[in-house]
Amino acid sequence: MTQQALSSVDDESEVGLDLAFHASGFIVRDGGTWTNASLARFRHFLRLRRLEPTTEVLLRAIERAKREYLEHPRQLAVCDERPCRDRRDFQLSGDRPISANGLQGLAVRKTGCQGLCKRAPIASLRVGQRSQAFGEVASASDWTALMSFAEDAARADSLLVPAGDAERLFFDPGHHGPELGAHLRPLNFLLGRFRGQGTHCMSRYTFQKELVGSYEAGGRFVALRMDASYPTADGGRDVHKALVIVGADPSSGAITGRAFTDGGLVHEYAVEQREQSLNFADAPPDHSRTWTRARKVLQPTESGFEERLEVDDGTGFQTYYAISMRRLSAP
Repeated sequence: MTQQALSSVDDESEVGLDLAFHASGFIVRDGGTWTNASLARFRHFLRLRRLEPTTEVLLRAIERAKREYLEHPRQLAVCDERPCRDRRDFQLSGDRPISANGLQGLAVRKTGCQGLCKRAPIASLRVGQRSQAFGEVASASDWTALMSFAEDAARADSLLVPAGDAERLFFDPGHHGPELGAHLRPLNFLLGRFRGQGTHCMSRYTFQKELVGSYEAGGRFVALRMDASYPTADGGRDVHKALVIVGADPSSGAITGRAFTDGGLVHEYAVEQREQSLNFADAPPDHSRTWTRARKVLQPTESGFEERLEVDDGTGFQTYYAISMRRLSAP
């Protein structure tokens, strides 16, 4: 379509509807306002989609999108552009995805690209003059958690309501530093520098351990660098080093880890969340007693976290060692 034709685009034409769809996401992304710089970026976005409206047509579409955005004081805007719609494992139907339980005070609508594609699928909840962004809303359980929070916020006419399970989906688009992916939030307590002394519960044997937990790849992964120092019979020290990389599947939220040891071994772990702790199966200690299985348990404390290795000889789990890791510095 030529520039001249786009100067008189009918709002109900196919091109007009495409422009309106994209404008709806642009308005949400910029909170109902825009600058010359953001408008220039939006024009570039449209050109990549072979849309080059005149300034008059473009501003008319944006102003209309702004009116629709501000029409409902309590509104959940769900991005329905790629890659968001490709990464969801649930379906959106009409203007109210899945179900809003008939709540009349909350408008739910699909929009064009809201930007922030690294957090896809994303959504934005506006209550009055405030808004909250959500990232990696990929599964039906994510959607249920988001809707529960959105409905509570709409009823209270405030975002200051208990977040519940939706808190793991929160993110701040204006935060330019590294930030954990939504499903990795349970690992927050492992970030920083830690040191502790461990005790074997079946003997008086003690050892020391240090750990540094940090964001990597823009907050999409957590790296845990650690070493453990064990006293030897001749008065020396036996030091073991390891690097663990932890990530999460954006659709299922499953947390997995891969450990690399100084002995050249690689171990993979599936991490399970149980209330406030993280558990994963580990290799049983290689000692004279036969253990059928072992697991690590990591639990946050006020000063850092506790790590336990639990072993099972066939009669049930018992603690093999415990170590209290004290945070020395923040991440």
